[in-house]
Amino acid sequence: MNNTLPSKKICVQIMAKAPVAGLAKTRLIPVLGEVGAAALAKKMLDKILSDCSSLIENREWYFECTLWMTPVPESPSWQSIKIPNGIQQSSQYGDDLGERMAHAVEQGLTADSCAVIIIGSDCPEINPSVLIWAATILQDHDACMVPCADGGYALLGLRNYEPRLFVDIPWSSEHVADLTRRRLIECGMSYVEAALVRDIDVAADLAYLPSAWPESRLAMPIRTEK
Repeated sequence: MNNTLPSKKICVQIMAKAPVAGLAKTRLIPVLGEVGAAALAKKMLDKILSDCSSLIENREWYFECTLWMTPVPESPSWQSIKIPNGIQQSSQYGDDLGERMAHAVEQGLTADSCAVIIIGSDCPEINPSVLIWAATILQDHDACMVPCADGGYALLGLRNYEPRLFVDIPWSSEHVADLTRRRLIECGMSYVEAALVRDIDVAADLAYLPSAWPESRLAMPIRTEK
């Protein structure tokens, strides 16, 4: 039993694009095709929504979960997604990923919340256990991060809104996690980092999908120059 239960809620902010064929997971289209890549994006989104729904029902923690959507929630692009009861819906706001994430973090850190955990929808290794780990870390630290093997991160947890974590970052590059670490230190924020995980972006990443998913068998090795 957790003896230091948070007295205020922890907001989990899920950043997601609608899984539209031809627009979703485009780097996987050569292996899966447009429809297959979109279907995998939907499967990963369904998984994280189900995981977050189970968090809401966890009586040892006070989680609130919001799906931050692009395009807007009313778009027909979302018709194939069944959003579980209890998960709120909101439109992403901002011109780039940094602005959209910053807005979601700032909105999550309201008077009745003690921390925000921001995640994407394309890393199946992020599960309820990882999210509870992050919530536990944030009881005693300013931040936590789950870095990705590609140099980004799959999860960032914060107790305070710090705009510098989202400005002048070369998003979708191998420098994201390293620059975020530097900014956390520069801001005087204590943080804990978990082991590397893998986003599912290219054919080689398919090997890190759950083994029961048929797409995992289509993984292609990364070619190296001799």
